[in-house]
Amino acid sequence: MKHIATLFFLLAFASVNAQISLTEGKVFYDISYQNLAPEMKRNEHMMPHDASFYFSGNKTRLEMGVAGMGKNSTLYDRLKKETIVLLYLKGKKFALVQSDSSMAAIRNQLLADSSQKTFSIEITNEYKIICEHKCRKAIVHQMALGITRSNECWYTTDIAPYNTENDPILKGINGFMLEYSIANNGSSMHMKAKMILPVAIDKSMFEIPIGYQVVNEKELTLLLKAMQDPLGQ
Repeated sequence: MKHIATLFFLLAFASVNAQISLTEGKVFYDISYQNLAPEMKRNEHMMPHDASFYFSGNKTRLEMGVAGMGKNSTLYDRLKKETIVLLYLKGKKFALVQSDSSMAAIRNQLLADSSQKTFSIEITNEYKIICEHKCRKAIVHQMALGITRSNECWYTTDIAPYNTENDPILKGINGFMLEYSIANNGSSMHMKAKMILPVAIDKSMFEIPIGYQVVNEKELTLLLKAMQDPLGQ
């Protein structure tokens, strides 16, 4: 569950595209899961089942809730090349600030065996409408250890490619994904937009709120460990 959520927030980055018709607004997603391992299936009710994506110019915010635990938000500033992860867990509030290079290192850790994989993007001529926006189908092919797996996604050029441009695997998709799956160890998380609102976003949505403790990665790890085991056992 942790890795699926991490993979998801790694997709929340910003860019600019000449075909864009929406430069500010909200996208709401439904989340479903397939092929969960037995232990994950038992805890599926604790996993995120919806997400909200806010965008305004060069800034974005992705929010996901985890039942019984709290809410995580990921903010990205394209001009600063900076990611802020806001964690609200068990009443505690933390903010982790990371540069693009730090996020790239995290991505490399999650894809540690990527040197043994090859990826390719197939852009098809299939189209469909999602939330009143025309979307084109793309297929992401992955080959590892002689086995090929393929995942389809649907993207629109009406919104900047916030969730594709900074991912080296998805750079061949020149648009914003409104429906896609994230695979991890045989399981997958499926995202599909259910509503898009072209509304103004308050600039405070892209800032660290008052009351959040700014920490580095090492400090956050120790704090989370202490929350899980307050007696240090």
